[in-house]
Amino acid sequence: MQDSKKEKILKKYYREVKMEDLRRAFFDKLSSVPPTMEYVRNLILDVKLFFRMLSDPNFDLREETRRDFVAVLLYFIESRDAIPDWIPMLGLWDDYKLARYVKQKHRQEIERYFAQVRHFVANYF
Repeated sequence: MQDSKKEKILKKYYREVKMEDLRRAFFDKLSSVPPTMEYVRNLILDVKLFFRMLSDPNFDLREETRRDFVAVLLYFIESRDAIPDWIPMLGLWDDYKLARYVKQKHRQEIERYFAQVRHFVANYF
């Protein structure tokens, strides 16, 4: 089924163009478009997992892991004088890097959690 609006747009913007001109214009545009926000989604999923593990009364979290998770959550929660978090492409990048580091650092503890808590169902993956 065709969408007449979209078809009109296609007709309006189509023109003969040399491949080299198209290539140059395409890569110029790509260089001006900011990166996707996938890391913000991943950050949110990571901090949700950290909070879930911290707040699970049935899981005996190692003390070092507990301290690191709390620190990451506070870093995420509290505002800082650097780039504000309401500018997500920049303001949450440092939060994401910190959460990723802690996630890697405590990978075994996270894997142990998933192995022990079989009923864990979330939008983590």
